[in-house]
Order: sequence, then structure tokens, then C-alpha cells
Amino acid sequence: MVALCLDDGEIPNYHEDDLREAEKLVGEMDDSALISDILDKRPRSSETIENVVIVDNIPVTDSSKLVKLTNVLLKIFSKCGKVETHHIPLDDNNKTKGYMFIVYRNAQEATNAISSCNGYKLDKNHCFAVNRLSDFEHCMSIPDKWDEPKPEPYKPQVNLKSWLCDPECFDQFAIVHGKNRNTAVHACGPNQSFSVQQREFWTESHVKFSPKGSYLATCHKQGIALWGGPDFSKVGRFNHPNVTYFQFSPCERYFVTYSKTSLSPEDPQNLIIWETRSCLNKRAFSLPVLNYWPYFKWSHDGQYFATITGDNLSIYSTPSMKLLDNKKIAVQNIRDFSWCPCENWIAYWQSENKNIPARVTIMAVPNCEPLSAKNLFNVSNIEIFWQNSGNYLAVKVDRTIKNKKESENVFEIFRLREKDIPVENFEIKSKVMSLSWDPKGPRFAVIQGEQGRTDVSFYKIGEKILPIGKTLANKKCNCIKWSPLGQYCVLAGLNNISFDGVLEFWDIGGDAPTLMNEASHFMVTNIAWDPTGRYVCSSNTYGGHSVENGYNMWNFQGSKVFEASLEGFIQFQWRPRPPSLLRDKDIKDIKKNMKSYTRDFEIKDKLSQSKASKELIEKRRAVYDEFMTYRRKKEKDLEVLKLQYSELRTEVVEEEYVEETVEFFMKEEVEPANQPE
Repeated sequence: MVALCLDDGEIPNYHEDDLREAEKLVGEMDDSALISDILDKRPRSSETIENVVIVDNIPVTDSSKLVKLTNVLLKIFSKCGKVETHHIPLDDNNKTKGYMFIVYRNAQEATNAISSCNGYKLDKNHCFAVNRLSDFEHCMSIPDKWDEPKPEPYKPQVNLKSWLCDPECFDQFAIVHGKNRNTAVHACGPNQSFSVQQREFWTESHVKFSPKGSYLATCHKQGIALWGGPDFSKVGRFNHPNVTYFQFSPCERYFVTYSKTSLSPEDPQNLIIWETRSCLNKRAFSLPVLNYWPYFKWSHDGQYFATITGDNLSIYSTPSMKLLDNKKIAVQNIRDFSWCPCENWIAYWQSENKNIPARVTIMAVPNCEPLSAKNLFNVSNIEIFWQNSGNYLAVKVDRTIKNKKESENVFEIFRLREKDIPVENFEIKSKVMSLSWDPKGPRFAVIQGEQGRTDVSFYKIGEKILPIGKTLANKKCNCIKWSPLGQYCVLAGLNNISFDGVLEFWDIGGDAPTLMNEASHFMVTNIAWDPTGRYVCSSNTYGGHSVENGYNMWNFQGSKVFEASLEGFIQFQWRPRPPSLLRDKDIKDIKKNMKSYTRDFEIKDKLSQSKASKELIEKRRAVYDEFMTYRRKKEKDLEVLKLQYSELRTEVVEEEYVEETVEFFMKEEVEPANQPE
């Protein structure tokens, strides 16, 4: 007999047979039947192991410095997520073994730690190697026997430069119009445009060509699609829903997308940097709602990208996508910065703070050493304008005059290629609306005055800054667009009905500006030059009004080439060209011998001016080729019939030939022989 004591003090008696039956009943029930709800919450090894990372190459130290080392490491790795627990193993001598284990809340935080801290330099002797614990188990489970993989069939890549092989060298442009977002790519000819590709619903908002023209990006609710090749086939897709802004890097190797909404509550990251070819996520950031773009500014070669975070300048390097030297650059009161178009230089400015003056600094990257700096006083605002060749930097300084409501404009011109980088002061008394550099020369243009009554001045930089001719007074313009080849520019009044859409085409190559032509485009909203400087397009997009939407095409001298009216016209963009492979010497030789090519160009121009369109000529050529193919076939059939006829003949029949003589009367002239002297 077995006695059990209960709470009420009674001692019940159980027979041994009853207990044997109870033991059998318990043996038949497992834990899943008894505590199934608790077991469902039990962590699975396949899930928890993904949260664990191993950090190699941490400093080896004794137990006396373990607490300090742990605090330093946790401060670094806590930025990637909440650390649930950690462990640093010690050897028999109470020294660290050079690695540690960190457990995060979920796998995403572990992924953030790997992407952010792998390769992190703690000091010159310790560079972290961060891996997931599951990766080690995967390596241990690799079989010893190696099986040779089967070769996959070759898939030819799309030729992303095929459009450059056009024998006519026509530049292409993209337009978006209509309720269905009709998107078309056209080639610009000397008298009209030719359709290259046209599709409905190709995009849901707008399109964008890459900086070298290799890709066309279209925006959709699910993300961004990339198109390229002769037929604009899909070559990539970035899965980022509800993209608000997107951007190519100048080298086209990277693509940036931003959405005002995060991917999910668990993943708050909303700005992603992708690799263009592989469409892989290289780095992601969690940002607040942005009302400006771009957030990151790229260097000319795509090697660096930077942004302002508080009083810091954050510069990231590629392809690691990590902070330069793993730290931000502290710049107190930094307001804006700009990359040089051809060198890895950054120009930034800091606002005044009490007794500390404003300051403009030019810094070289990656050593972050200042090349030049200038202190400025009584500054209300500063704008930075780089020249394309990087020879000059113009800094527009707005200064508030004491006891006056007006402000004055002063320009500080940095001569970057000269010894010690001299800075020249250049003052303009009236209000400056905009400044723009000649892309190929040491010239710049300034629009000054008030809205509705503006003057335009051109200047050239030599030993001194001198004006080019006289100031153009009372011009109806608020924008200057230079040709990519320099020398020529267009003065236009954009988005202003009072300017009457006046367009003026100027040549600035001489001692004084020369007006080549004056035209107009009512309610013009944008001016865009083609990459070669042959044509310039003025467009009137649908932006709150639907009056005469469309675009006009002009040559560089201001003569209208053709025009197109489109209902609901939304966007016009030229397809950029990659940099020329020709050296400056080769280009000079071509320009010197331009007359030798003139005849070929004139013949092509005459053919293009024919009334028959390109489509009609191609149609006629197709009909002609079809006829010639049919004729050659019939000639072969005739030869076969001749052989058959000759075999059927039993007798040789001699053919008779009749000879005829035809006489023609020729005019006869008799000239006297030369008389001997």
C-alpha cells in the first residue's frame, strides 16, 4: 500500500493495481498533449541560430580589461539592434580568445550587424570579421566529396550601348503624355523625329535615363523597372513599393530608391542603395519623411556619396557602403555642400555662430585635408557653383546691409588649378537671380535685377574677371541654358506668363555677345539641350494648365526644326551619351579637317530633306527587295525549263539571224586647219 498526504490532512488509501493503471496512462501521453501551448512558444534552433553572430579579431586582453572591452564592443554593436545577450570566451590564462558571440532579437538585426560592422576597423591592428553562426554550421556540413557543377548554357547579355551604333547618329529622347502614361522613345532627325519604341502604361509616374544612357528607369507601385537594349527589354527590377524618389549614381553601378513608407513595421528602412546589374540590396537606411531630393550626393566617379546629418558630414565609400574611415566628419553649423564635377573634392559652407564667422572650405577626399578656405562675415546665405572642368569655383554670398532691408551679392572666385588657390572677390550691386558656367570655357553668365525686369551679363576669367561686351538690359528671362559644347546659350523665361515665352539664342564666342535668333514658345516650362549641342528643346508640360501642351525642337542657331502638340504632356528628357573616347588632340584634328567631311554631310542633309519620309523609303526598299527576290527565283526556274526543253528536242535546230544596218545622220562640222606661221 502507498499513502499520499493531501492538504486537508486525510490520507487516502490506493491499491497497487490502481497505481499500475495510472502509470500506464501517463506512459501513453506525451508532452505535446499535456503542454502543447507552451511547446509552441519554445524557441526553435533554426530560428534562434539566425539571431546569433560571431565577431572575430577582437582584441586579446586579460580579465582585468574585460569589462572595458565589453562596453566598447557593445556600444558599437548596439547601433545595429538590441543585444539580448553576449559572451566572450576566455582561455586557461583568463585571456580573451579573440572572438565573441552576440545574440540579437531577430535575424534582421543580425543582418544589420553583418552589413554594418563586417570589416569595421577598431584600430590599426583589429578589423572585425562578423558572420552568422548558421554560416559556420553550413561550412561544417559541406561534404568531403566534391561534385563538379554542370555548366549552364550561355545567355547573351543585352547590348546596352546598341543605340550608339546608329549610322545616322541621331540622339534619342523620351516623352510621357496622356491619361494612360503613354511613354515613347524617339530619335531626333534633322526635320522630324522617328519613333523607336512606344508603349502604354510603361510607367505610372515618370521615367529617367541613366547618366550614360544605358538604362531607362520606369516607376511602378511595386518598385522600379530597368529597360535597355535595342528593343528596350527588361534588364532589372528593384522591389521597393511606393517609391517616391529614385536616383542613379554617376557611374551607373548603383541605384537609390526612397519611399515615404517603410517596407514593414519590423523593417523600418525606407532608403535603399542597390547594385544596378545584380539588383542586390547593398545598404539600407531608415529616414524620416523627406521633402527634398537627392538625400545623397555622389562624387563624379561614383566612388563616394555623402549627406549632412546634424553637424556632421557623412561620407560613404563604395563598394563597402561604409563610412569613410568608419566615422563622420564633425563640421559645426554645416549648411550645404557640393561635389566637384571632375575631381573628388567637396566644397561646403558653415553659417555664422555668435562670434564665429561663416566659412567656405574645399576639401579633398579621401584624405579629408582642406585645399582652401575663406572666412566670410555678415552672411545670410551662400550658394556654390562649380565649373564643369573644376578649374573654378564661384561662391555667391548674400550679405545683409546693416540698417537696410536690402542685401548685396558678392562672388568669391576660387582658382583651383593655380598655385596656392587664389581667391578673387567680385561684387555685383544689384540682386543676382542666378549664375551659370560655360561648360567648356572660363566664361559665366549672371542674371541680375528683379523679377520681370532683368539684365544679363557675361564675364570671362583671365588674369582678371572682365565683362564680355555690354550688359543685355531689360531681358524677359529667368533662366540661362548653355550648350553642352559651350559658346552658345539660350535665354528663356520659364513658368512665367508675363515673359510671353521669349527665347533668345546667343553666341558668346566673340568679343561681344551676338544674337543669332529670337523666337517664342508660349508658357514654356523647360529648356533642354541634346548631348551633342545640335538641338535644344523647349517644352510646355502639364502642370496645372492644359494650354498648348507639347514641345518645340530648335537647332542651336534658333531655327525651328519641328514641333509636336500632345494632350496631357508630362515629361521630356534627352538620352545622355557616355563620355567620348577621343582625346582632345583627336577632337581638334577633326575640327581642323571639318571641310573634308562637309560633302558627305551635305549629301545626307539633302537626303533627309526629301519629301519622302524615312518610313516610306524603308517601305519602298522592302517592296523592291521582295520584287528582286521574286525575279531571281523566276530566273532560276527559267534556266531549269531551258534545260528540260533542250533535252526534249531530238533534232538540232539552227537559229537564223538577220543582220540589219542602221544609219544615223551625224552633224558634220568642218574646221580649217591651222595655217603655218
